[in-house]
Amino acid sequence: MFDVTGLLGLLLMIVGVLLLAVALPLIGSFLLDGLVQIVRGDGLRVFGLAAVLSLVTALLGVALLVGARQVTDDTVSLGMLENGLSGLLSVLVPAMVVLAVIQFVRRQMRARRQRAA
Repeated sequence: MFDVTGLLGLLLMIVGVLLLAVALPLIGSFLLDGLVQIVRGDGLRVFGLAAVLSLVTALLGVALLVGARQVTDDTVSLGMLENGLSGLLSVLVPAMVVLAVIQFVRRQMRARRQRAA
């Protein structure tokens, strides 16, 4: 039979994992931009905004994972889903960290070209 709470738990867990594995590294690359801005003496605006966004994204991702556990009583399927998602995370997190670093380098090169022009 179709279990709505099981589906809701599944969706909450997937969205929480995607927030933590995809969005957090990309937002974290803006933390590096903020640190560069601090070193250059341009202020804390970028760093502060990236820090707040990182914290909110991390808390929301963890809240979704905890909510997935609270919504459903089917611990067996959640356990199997966690095992499957851990395999996905082992591939997704390193790839997203590399992409975040690439984005950071692109933004820095673009800023350097704009300052030189």
